Amino acid sequence: MKKIIFILVLLAVSCQTTKIKNKTYKTSPATVELGSIGTSTSLNNLKNDFSIKSFPALQNKIRLDIQIVPFTKDINKIYLEKSEVNQTEKKINYIDSLSNKPKFVTVSILDQSGFIEELNANHNKNILTYLKDTEDAAIVKSIALTLSEENIAKLQSADAYYLVNNQDTKYTVMLYKDGKKIDLIDLQSGTVLAYSLGKFCWAINDRQHWYVGDIVNDNKSCKGNTYKKIKKKEETNLFKL
Repeated sequence: MKKIIFILVLLAVSCQTTKIKNKTYKTSPATVELGSIGTSTSLNNLKNDFSIKSFPALQNKIRLDIQIVPFTKDINKIYLEKSEVNQTEKKINYIDSLSNKPKFVTVSILDQSGFIEELNANHNKNILTYLKDTEDAAIVKSIALTLSEENIAKLQSADAYYLVNNQDTKYTVMLYKDGKKIDLIDLQSGTVLAYSLGKFCWAINDRQHWYVGDIVNDNKSCKGNTYKKIKKKEETNLFKL
């Protein structure tokens, strides 16, 4: 009986994740955006969920990694479920027997140290306070999404990609070729299929102020002189002196 329950749990969990280029992504009906900060629930009821709380202001552009990947049976299954919600996007037809498969895109934060710098900067003071007060906050580090053939062609013509604040709380991907800006792409024009999260690790400076020291995958431990939680300052007990 225990073995059957374990197998059922394993199957339920596997339905909530997918592998893309050997990396594990979460699948969920939740709306997610790259770089957004929020709260995540997972595995408690065998269902992933993510609630967006804020978008850090970016005064500097953040380098991205973008990969163009062919559809698979698993991705197409996720897409069919998601495309029922996004009625404005032109439908993608996937036929497994055809060698020329439709494409989707993975977009990941590459310049993680640059993003951390933005989080600790004065212009994100309110968000840093929120992170300090919220132990379970997470950040969307990577998304897998569909884009139009036109936008995929734009990505293929570029050699560098950056996440920028085009408007307040609105992120856009800026495309560069040979050091020159050539285009912009709105990631909200596609359908997000899956995502991966990062959790915050904390460090303390010489003035005893805590700051974001690192962002690690949500299933990894904090390393070096960084901690999963901010350590509360111990009060001096005068009776012990």
